[in-house]
Amino acid sequence: MGIRAASLIAALVVALAASLATRRQESPLSLAEAFVRAADGADRTALKTLVHPDVVDYLSAEEPARWEEVLSGWADTRFSADYEIVVREASEVDLYDEELQAIVFGDKLRFRFPIVPPSHFLIIQMQVPDDVVAGGQLPAGSRAVEGAREEAGRWYLTVPIVEILPD
Repeated sequence: MGIRAASLIAALVVALAASLATRRQESPLSLAEAFVRAADGADRTALKTLVHPDVVDYLSAEEPARWEEVLSGWADTRFSADYEIVVREASEVDLYDEELQAIVFGDKLRFRFPIVPPSHFLIIQMQVPDDVVAGGQLPAGSRAVEGAREEAGRWYLTVPIVEILPD
């Protein structure tokens, strides 16, 4: 097989993967499932397609280091086969301040959603093997918590800006 044919096949595989990832996410649950599949596959292209385009544009231009941190963190995440997804409206999440459009931890750390605030949070609970917990890599019952919002019939992830508040 020539280099040109191999390149064409590789391009088709990437296009097919992106196409599958961009299937309409019609509910927060389908978005969470797509997120788990993309994270488990370390598929950065698929993960990026799950994020609201305005958030991608903003982070790419204004906070590229934060965007890289988010994509790398997601791509490094692996979910156990027995993960569970819980969807909560943002108003039901105690740490989320709808007025500030932020999750605030101990008045010191704020995860603010200035571009596209979430209407829901996807909480993906996963059981972690004892050897991983013992190794200090992840806490028992570790979970991913991602903000989500629907627009024009499709659900998207939204990514916060991390702020350390002054003393």
